[in-house]
Amino acid sequence: MGIPVSNSGLLEASKIDMSHQEMDRLVTELEGIWYSFAVDGDGEPTGVEWLPVDHVGHALCNDLGYEDMPEFEDALKGTFEAFLDHLPHVVKETRNGRAYFQIRPDPPQSAWRDTKMTVRVNSTKDLWRVCLKSPHARIEIPELEFEISSDGKRHIDSIYNHIAAAVYNLGNYVRQAGSSLSEDHKSKILDTVIALNVFLDVPKPFTWILHDPSGTSEFKPMEDVEVEQAPEPEAGAGATDGAPEAAAAEAGAAEEGAGDEAAAAEAGAAAGDAEQRQAAAAEAEEEEEAEEAEEEAQQRPAAAAR
Repeated sequence: MGIPVSNSGLLEASKIDMSHQEMDRLVTELEGIWYSFAVDGDGEPTGVEWLPVDHVGHALCNDLGYEDMPEFEDALKGTFEAFLDHLPHVVKETRNGRAYFQIRPDPPQSAWRDTKMTVRVNSTKDLWRVCLKSPHARIEIPELEFEISSDGKRHIDSIYNHIAAAVYNLGNYVRQAGSSLSEDHKSKILDTVIALNVFLDVPKPFTWILHDPSGTSEFKPMEDVEVEQAPEPEAGAGATDGAPEAAAAEAGAAEEGAGDEAAAAEAGAAAGDAEQRQAAAAEAEEEEEAEEAEEEAQQRPAAAAR
């Protein structure tokens, strides 16, 4: 069972109304601009590490259809630079009086912590809790057997707007699919759309469950959010994981060393045997020569007598 927690994450610290329906679109456009410069078509880094805040702010103002920067920043309830300060995945710095920013990459998969966050929606007030859904997260409403899958994009929006977006996307899917969908399939999708619309009025409590293998999703506020999170990897986990391989390598080296010693001993024994055989052969040759000399000496007196 998880424990209710109240932490001060980066999203929690934000003073901007992140539940505004324009925020999710703005963040998506911002990330689109960043990755268009920082990553090439093959997904490899281009070497671009920072982008100027003022240029990107004007580009977003135009892309989102605002008349000018004052109108854009009025919608943000502050300057674009201040808005970036409150985004949890954006890093900003000033160089020679000019502000630059970069989007912080997700942690490496080895540092992920599988996380499950559960929010109990008891009234329409709870629908305005902000949910930062990471690119890897999925959302489940078990009472409806409904799921919003991960789509590789970061979404920052209220629970209400997450549901409203799902309603729009499902309805749009049915319209675009047209006759390619069977009537039964269409009927089931539209039944889900109707049920989701009803949930926006919260006629009875329901559960909003976020599953995130990376552990980088957040809610604002975090009060009464039940969090179940896998433990952090131990500092020596990598060394421990490699211990069996190291032991096997050491055993292999020892075995190899033992084999080398055995081979050396065997070679030494073979060399010793050869020396012994050579010594024996030399000794036999010497004995044979001695016998021949003795026989020759015995024959000499007899020859002299004749």
